[in-house]
Amino acid sequence: MEQETPFQSALGLFCAETAKTLAQCAGSVCGQVYEIRVYADKCVVFVTDEGLLFCRAGGGTAAFPAADRLVLTPSEIYGVVRSAADQTLFLHERELGRGYLTKNGCRVGICGFTPEGKLQEGGVSSVDIRIPTALTPGKAPPELAALLPETNGLLVAGPPGSGKTTLLKRCIALLAGKPLGWRRVAVIDERDEFFSYVQENTEILTADVLRGSEKGPGIQTALRLFGPEYIVCDEIGGAGETAGMLEGLNSGVRFIASIHAADRAELRRRPQFRLLWEAGVFEDVVFLSAAQKGKITDRLSVGDLS
Repeated sequence: MEQETPFQSALGLFCAETAKTLAQCAGSVCGQVYEIRVYADKCVVFVTDEGLLFCRAGGGTAAFPAADRLVLTPSEIYGVVRSAADQTLFLHERELGRGYLTKNGCRVGICGFTPEGKLQEGGVSSVDIRIPTALTPGKAPPELAALLPETNGLLVAGPPGSGKTTLLKRCIALLAGKPLGWRRVAVIDERDEFFSYVQENTEILTADVLRGSEKGPGIQTALRLFGPEYIVCDEIGGAGETAGMLEGLNSGVRFIASIHAADRAELRRRPQFRLLWEAGVFEDVVFLSAAQKGKITDRLSVGDLS
């Protein structure tokens, strides 16, 4: 049986009729769609390398919002949210209060719930479904396999949508699989974006995935209970995870993490980075391209950032 693509997984969140229409809209560009953005009573948009494409009600896309654009109501979008929550919203109030759900590896950003996870008056106004990149064997950048065993800490930097999470998945596969000899890896999976990938990849054998754990407490748990050689976490930024990394440094663990920063100048302005850099948590940085998702465009030692 042919494996479902990430785009098909995303379409599975919609009702059958809408999913069919979106498939017709995508046509030959479905492999290039990184996000499906739905704005209630306004439009449905695909995010691609070429920019935004507006979906049309009869299929196909346009570079501008045409009169026949596809429109979904708040009620229809609420159905997408229910699908992402497996029809059990009350079990996901914590995530809804933080503005997201994760289903089949797709992160769904949601506007329309209170910080307590309750539906606001007016319903769901928009959702943003981020589609993970399909990872195929042999596609990891060759410099990554050479760098990982040598570095004492790797930071993946790039703008939103540049493929930082995808590159972290490749790091997990290399470290906890045969290429680098099954290292002990703890993955702090705050938004449930790594678990399915790790579970479904039969080559990944030695990764512990802490699902739903905030990064600060998750790092502490990993250090005290799992004895990792490496800890992987996405999107560092808060004081809690910074403190956890500093403690991990004293334990001899190596961190692999990502951060929003398009270039060296922006990275220098990140106070959490400067603190971790000066403490020696990270030894190398790779920057990803804004135009070509997942492409490493710059690599340097943190000492070069002074």
